[in-house]
Amino acid sequence: MSAVLCNAQDSFDGTIDDVATSEQAKIFIKQNKDLKGKYFVFNKEKHNTTLAKELFEMPVGRSKVYENEFNKTTYKIIDKHETTYYRASYIFIDSEGLDETDLKRLKQTIYSKFNQGQHFNDLVQRYSMDKNASRGGDTGWFINGKMPIEVEEELIKNNKNHYLNKLFTVDIPEKNWHYIILKTEEPKPIEEIQVIKITEAY
Repeated sequence: MSAVLCNAQDSFDGTIDDVATSEQAKIFIKQNKDLKGKYFVFNKEKHNTTLAKELFEMPVGRSKVYENEFNKTTYKIIDKHETTYYRASYIFIDSEGLDETDLKRLKQTIYSKFNQGQHFNDLVQRYSMDKNASRGGDTGWFINGKMPIEVEEELIKNNKNHYLNKLFTVDIPEKNWHYIILKTEEPKPIEEIQVIKITEAY
């Protein structure tokens, strides 16, 4: 059966075998609630399960079926591509209540301690003012849309202007936000797959 999209892509006439795009997958899942469908994006850097490794070995369009006495679960690869990810660590400063002199002094203190050999993670624990401090300020691998646009401008568009393990600062004065950033990784293309999963009860 061939897949047919109609009504401005709000309906889908076909089976899981016909699903070929993420949009079709989401519509198919919505229209077939009894199949308990789910749509996933697997990232090769983050997902290291046996299932994920098996799925990454499959070509686009191929399905893998797991069966037990109660149900049949099907995973289908919809798309496979590489996405460039970025990674850094940062200290976040909220300068509300600080005058310019105190803010400048605080930044200088952090830079000075780092340049003297103090671990950035220790500086994050001491000075950072957001919840990411518990992770040592690590952003994890991220793509655009995950950080304030001013930070992304430097980490993504201007990435080549910054050196590994060197600090730079991004100020967002209208919000009283200030980021002291350590570039910890070069941009990295990471393989991703889009997967639809359905479960059919026996």
